[in-house]
Amino acid sequence: MQMTQSVEAFLLSLNGVASKATLVWYRRRLNCLVAFLGDVDVQAVTIQDLRRWRVGLCERTTRYADHPSGRSALQGGLSKHTLHGYVRAAKRLFAWLEEENLIAQNTARRLELPKLPKGKPKGIEHTDLAAMLETAAKMGERELALCWFFYSTGARAAGVVGLKLSDLHLESGRAHVTEKGNKTRVVQLIPKAVEALRAYLQVRPDSEDDHVFLGIRGPLKYSGLYQILERIAQAAGVKSGWNPHNWRHRRIRDWQAAGVSLGLVSQAAGHSQESVTADIYGRLPDDELMNVLDQVPLPFSPEDMVAFSIAPS
Repeated sequence: MQMTQSVEAFLLSLNGVASKATLVWYRRRLNCLVAFLGDVDVQAVTIQDLRRWRVGLCERTTRYADHPSGRSALQGGLSKHTLHGYVRAAKRLFAWLEEENLIAQNTARRLELPKLPKGKPKGIEHTDLAAMLETAAKMGERELALCWFFYSTGARAAGVVGLKLSDLHLESGRAHVTEKGNKTRVVQLIPKAVEALRAYLQVRPDSEDDHVFLGIRGPLKYSGLYQILERIAQAAGVKSGWNPHNWRHRRIRDWQAAGVSLGLVSQAAGHSQESVTADIYGRLPDDELMNVLDQVPLPFSPEDMVAFSIAPS
């Protein structure tokens, strides 16, 4: 089996199980692998070939060259997280080929994943979030409703663009979003989000389409959603950390910082397992950690503290 055939067969196995966004994610990364290796027989690929491909990714000098939003390539190499995703996709392909008995053994088993940095957790900063909300309010009802929906729910971009009018339950402050392989979950709409959505629905263009968020040519797509947030960020003077997934990161971190248990945070985020949540959000920044610890009650009253006071010498 040739490389192109193997990629198509792998994607076919995910079709109907994984979301369209997941299929696009794998296709982009595996097409990059095929472009490097050529359309060779999968049996001929060696671990050294895969490691040379990884080196080539490390040495890239541009990023976003094939971004789905259509944005222009920028100078600067791939981030560690992006590189990790490319290598992870290749490892998953070859593991699947072995599972399907299409290759004798998994060539990528010993392909090492790049170590991810343990820096500050991702998520739009509170000051930037406030600036974007203020700017969105000046730009229009749709823009403000989008921002508040993102922050209130912690939804993925696919859940936002796929939102239907029938999914909104404004009276109860709830909505249903469908993400990750057509999995539907209930999300919270805080009062500000309900208020913004009501205002937007009053001016939403008449349309036979029942998607909540509309663009010029119909339902808002991911690229349109990305461009709206980009315009708001630029007008608000926000330089980075504003993309759709960073709004999700912010909300999940805020649940966590408020002391919500890991299990409930995982459920609210729509993660398949608590371990997924722990891997991504297992550590808080120092200031958020101190805020949580400060809220832990003492086992005795302040008056009782007198009994523990050290007498003057």
